[in-house]
Order: sequence, then structure tokens, then C-alpha cells
Amino acid sequence: MDEMLRQLALEAQKHPARSKERQIALTKLIDQIYRHNRLTRPHIDDNLLHLYEDIYSEARLKIVEHICQNIDIYDSQKPVMAWVNHFFNFRFKDVCDRYRRETRIKCLSVDDLERFEQEESEIYQQNYPQMQIMEDTERLRELIEEDPDYVFRNKTVRGRPDITWQVIALARLDDETWDTIAQRFGVSISTIQTFFDRNLRKFSDYIRNKLQ
Repeated sequence: MDEMLRQLALEAQKHPARSKERQIALTKLIDQIYRHNRLTRPHIDDNLLHLYEDIYSEARLKIVEHICQNIDIYDSQKPVMAWVNHFFNFRFKDVCDRYRRETRIKCLSVDDLERFEQEESEIYQQNYPQMQIMEDTERLRELIEEDPDYVFRNKTVRGRPDITWQVIALARLDDETWDTIAQRFGVSISTIQTFFDRNLRKFSDYIRNKLQ
């Protein structure tokens, strides 16, 4: 198996990038890696264990991209899977870190705000300082209210300039339900939720960087 993978990697290296021949060799290489379950299964924190398969699947996609983009730097003197798994561990960690950050932001803001008091209690039981959570929530509110770069107030529902992401976010932080917000603006709950969640994903890196 190791020799077959090595030969497929060398075959891919023979051909120019984006050539049909290289793509065929890379497809065969990746297919054999997947088919024979040659990727390692990295350790994960207990608090992310329920997301393991999602994280693993995303990391697999990232390592495929890495293989395709970096096959030319593969050293044929080393086993292919030693090379692949070395970088797979890094990609897996990257995905874990992102899930951890997004979970933290979500806890402070989005879908689970109705359960915020419960989450505060759970986090406190896990030895996270409750005062820090309250401080982070206030910092999040200040960021959205002040909107120094005009990103939250400029994102609006199509055809409704009065419905901004900023207005919805602040309403949610005030424990206003989706139903109440939708009634206030005369639109459907799904319209409000879809608009809010889609843009939250776009804003997540920006919010995280501002709160660091």
C-alpha cells in the first residue's frame, strides 16, 4: 500500500499543475487514502467530542486541498501517509480551534440567548468565572451598539432598510424572542432568523478579533 501511494504521488508530480493527468493521479491517490482509512484519528477535547465527526470531515476536505496544492513538495523518500498525516493533524487542530471560537461567540450572542442563564450556570460549574462572562457580554453589546466600522448597521434585510443586523442583535441581547422581533417588523420569523444567522457567520471573525 505504501509503495502504491508513493507511485501515485510521483505520477502526479510528473505532470503540470491543473493538467488532466495530474488530476487523475491525485484523484486515485486520495481515493486510496480514503478507501483504506489511512488518515489518523487525532485526540479532541471532551467539550468538542459531540462534534468530532463534523470536525473530522471538514479536516479531511482541507487535507485534500493541501495534497492537491502541495504534491510537488512531497519527498518521495518518506512514506506518503507520514507526510499526509503530519499536515492532517495541523488541519484538524485548525478546525477544532475555529469550532471552539465560534461556540464561544454563539454562547455570547446568537441562537441560544434564551438559554443564556442556563449556560452561565453550566459554565460556572465548569470553573469559568461568571464575572468574565458578564464582562464579555457587555463588551459584545458595546461593540454592536457603537459599531465603529459601520458593519452591523449597514447590513439590512433586502427592501427593508429599517431592519438592520444591529437592531436584531441588540434585541436578541435584550432577550427579545424571534417571534416578537418578527411581529414588530411585520415579517416572517424565518426571514429574520435566516438574515441574522447568515450574517453572523460573516461577522464571526470580525467580532472575535474585536473582542480579543
